[in-house]
Amino acid sequence: MNSDLATPRRWTAATLGVLVVGTLVGCASPAPAPPGNETAAPVVDQVTAQRQMVAAVDETTTALGGAWQHETGPEYAEDCGLPNGDQGAQWRFLVTRPSVGEVASDVAATEARWRKQGMSIDHWGTADEPTITGRGGGTTKSISLSVAKDLYGVEAVSLCFPGDADEL
Repeated sequence: MNSDLATPRRWTAATLGVLVVGTLVGCASPAPAPPGNETAAPVVDQVTAQRQMVAAVDETTTALGGAWQHETGPEYAEDCGLPNGDQGAQWRFLVTRPSVGEVASDVAATEARWRKQGMSIDHWGTADEPTITGRGGGTTKSISLSVAKDLYGVEAVSLCFPGDADEL
């Protein structure tokens, strides 16, 4: 393989890997609420949902440092169900950074910040290429940090809000 093509191909493969993991994580069923915490997610308007999601991504990427590239969103809407059963919409936002830091300490620090915000944490992947997802906390449906070879990705899904994703 020509070495001039190797780096772009690796970058593309890594980006696609993060996108696939992020999509799978974002589409996964939410973890059940801990006993005694049966409160439903707050219903918000589309502007608040987007603002809170972007703030969650910005807070995470600022703490991790580096230059981040927008991959999709924050204006990408998809269908979801409101607590009352009506159709709603939610925003999705994905950013990547083409380098990694100290994976174990970055993941631990991110997990600690999210737990402080009231989120439960799910773990996937390996020690070298983990994905952690925070759910709950009242400002997003979920937020994930995924690590692939030479790539970090942060993806968030907003709270569901009244509206039709196809019309947004």
